[in-house]
Amino acid sequence: MKKVSMKDIAKELNTSITTVSFVINGKSEEMGISPVTAKKVRDLIKKRGFNPNSAARILRTGKSKTIGLIVEDIGNYFFGNIAKVIEKEAHKNGYNVFFSSTENNDNTAKELITKMRNSSVDGYIITATQGLKDDIVKLKDENVPFVLIDRLVPNVETNYVILDNYIGSYDLTKHLLDNGYSRIGFISIFSEMSAMVEREKGFMNAMADADITVQPKKILKVTFGETDENIIKAIKKYLVKNPDIDALFFATNYLGVMGIEALQQSNLNIPADIAVVSFDDNDLFRLLSPSITVAAQPIEEIATESIQLLLRIIKKEQKPLKTVGEIIKPKIIIRNSSPKKTKKA
Repeated sequence: MKKVSMKDIAKELNTSITTVSFVINGKSEEMGISPVTAKKVRDLIKKRGFNPNSAARILRTGKSKTIGLIVEDIGNYFFGNIAKVIEKEAHKNGYNVFFSSTENNDNTAKELITKMRNSSVDGYIITATQGLKDDIVKLKDENVPFVLIDRLVPNVETNYVILDNYIGSYDLTKHLLDNGYSRIGFISIFSEMSAMVEREKGFMNAMADADITVQPKKILKVTFGETDENIIKAIKKYLVKNPDIDALFFATNYLGVMGIEALQQSNLNIPADIAVVSFDDNDLFRLLSPSITVAAQPIEEIATESIQLLLRIIKKEQKPLKTVGEIIKPKIIIRNSSPKKTKKA
């Protein structure tokens, strides 16, 4: 349903936007607007569900006190918790937050930016999809406040708060290597986004630094948005083709969850038969027996830094032409799924 605007109210009553504005701001008598006209405006505002308080604030200050948060999947552990912290911090500063998910779909992401722009949000926090470059450049050219989180847009200088995906992946792989695992499989998604590219690069470089060549068949990539059932089947098929693997590195937490199910269905025990680590934490990983070793993203720090940076931009406390980038290091949490490897008798 289209959001009702002052222009819609004025058009339906065949009056001016200025008249509607004066009524909204309680200046109808002062400005000589008849009681009959003022009542018609107020009645129609109520009938159409128009929010005059928000409209009046925008007219007075040019600000809606709302922020648009566009992430990949609000139901995901990482993004869901990011949203929770951002909302909390925004409310402390008198702002509301509109949440939406792109499901990694370019068209959805473009539509969300447009819809939020039409709703007069003061700024955006965006997890960019692969094909969003032109829209990001447009926001930048038009001086719209925004901050990118989780991933960068190649060759576009923007304000951002991201994780050091490379070092997190490198350190997680090195943990496996230091514990005696050398035949490590890597499971990820097909993606050219910076976060996933850096995670794969960190894995490959850690293996190379240990003088280990990773065979192409040891890397499995699945399509984002594929059904859980099909991903589990793909992982099971991968395990059959690679019976010598002694450890698995999952590049995202949801792949880790499905991977654990695939291992269970394949009658492989963690860590007796195969060690497991995952990039991104998840409540399930902590509660499972054995618990799962992870490269955890400091969610509260990422969320807090991103909303504070955006608010500084909105309030013009940061120079418009100066971009700010925050790179936050992940934390390797060693649990029971990747102990030191013991030689089998």
